[in-house]
Amino acid sequence: MLLGEKIGAALLMMFLCTLIHALFMAAGTHALDWRLTRFGPAKGPFDRVLLVWLMILWMFIAIMIEAWAWGLLYLYNPMITALPDAQSAFYFSMVTYTTLGYGDIVLTGAWRTLAAVQAGNGVIIFGWTTALIFYFIQKIYKNN
Repeated sequence: MLLGEKIGAALLMMFLCTLIHALFMAAGTHALDWRLTRFGPAKGPFDRVLLVWLMILWMFIAIMIEAWAWGLLYLYNPMITALPDAQSAFYFSMVTYTTLGYGDIVLTGAWRTLAAVQAGNGVIIFGWTTALIFYFIQKIYKNN
């Protein structure tokens, strides 16, 4: 696979992750708005913390799905032999997406570029998620 094809695959994965994250953001915002409209402001500190936690959990599920998508790209690419099974592919993908980068499993050769793009994608997604969490907190605590 040529470098351009690898970068094209990486950009396509970034688009897919952006789409997944946007859908989860829209659904989470809609659900929170529905909850606040239907039942009013959260009652007490426990309810507020619970709503914040649910929104964090919701966005983390999106991140897990995005990491799985990257992991599947690695797993089903016959040129990548460093990731022999689904568990290794998901582990490598999560470690890369979070930019933790333990280094116990690494891609070789030109495939390292793909992992670098995934790490950049993860930085953007986690920044976006942080902004969303602040937005959710503002909505939850607005009328309290």
